[in-house]
Amino acid sequence: MKRELSILTKIGILIYVVYSLVDRFIVGIPDIIAIPIMIIGIALMAIGNLKRPRDSTIK
Repeated sequence: MKRELSILTKIGILIYVVYSLVDRFIVGIPDIIAIPIMIIGIALMAIGNLKRPRDSTIK
């Protein structure tokens, strides 16, 4: 059974991936900027997992 990710989880993962790519390959991001961005990304992933789409089929 395949479970869809909520939009909030997808945005959180996108924030993490973009941060990782920019920090490693383009330019180092200072901690004063990186920490709030990562907290927002983690919060979005957590909220997205808690409020994931429910299966609407009746069993």
